[in-house]
Amino acid sequence: MQDYGAKKRRLAKERSKAERKKTMRTVSGTALLVCEGERTEPTYLKGLIVHLGLNSASVEILPGQSHSNAVAVVNRARERFEQVPRDRVFALMDAEQDDLEQAIRSCREPLQIGNQKKAIPEICIEPIISSPCFEVWLLLHFRYCDQPFRVFNDVLSQLRVHLPDYSKADRKIFMSVGAEEGLRRAMIHSSRLRTASENSGAQSPATDMDRLVLALSTLAPKG
Repeated sequence: MQDYGAKKRRLAKERSKAERKKTMRTVSGTALLVCEGERTEPTYLKGLIVHLGLNSASVEILPGQSHSNAVAVVNRARERFEQVPRDRVFALMDAEQDDLEQAIRSCREPLQIGNQKKAIPEICIEPIISSPCFEVWLLLHFRYCDQPFRVFNDVLSQLRVHLPDYSKADRKIFMSVGAEEGLRRAMIHSSRLRTASENSGAQSPATDMDRLVLALSTLAPKG
């Protein structure tokens, strides 16, 4: 009877171990996204992670706070990581911010020091910058654009050609810019824009949002 009980416990333990391994295979990591914006960016990101098949257990989105600047976004990301460590941490910032360079320098300071012998990876905050603002990424959902933009209003006038009722309060912004089809166009256009910018040296318009989408795609559940 004791042998049967021991065998049953061993089998249960093996099943539990197998389930843990299965979970590790199907979900490859977690991410923290800290936004400068209070409404548009977090609302768009919520639509994006649903589209990618992710959830709040794997991706946490923190909206911006009133009058957030770039350094405040990075500091908030650092504070949240100390509370709840994540595999990857991203800070979404606009190039319009005067303290952007200081924020980027702060991103280079590791949240977690790596240790190769103990298989501990180094984790740094990854800046996701849009120039001059996040709306450049939204515009790329509709068409390719490499005309210079100086400030938010320059981009807004072009975005409203395609999205006349655009508002930062739009709760369905991911759908409004075309959902899956719009995202496909934006990925193509942003890659083309990066190549053009590297060749010309132009700093605006620009966006790292395509890199964020690719990073989040690696977190999506796999069969």
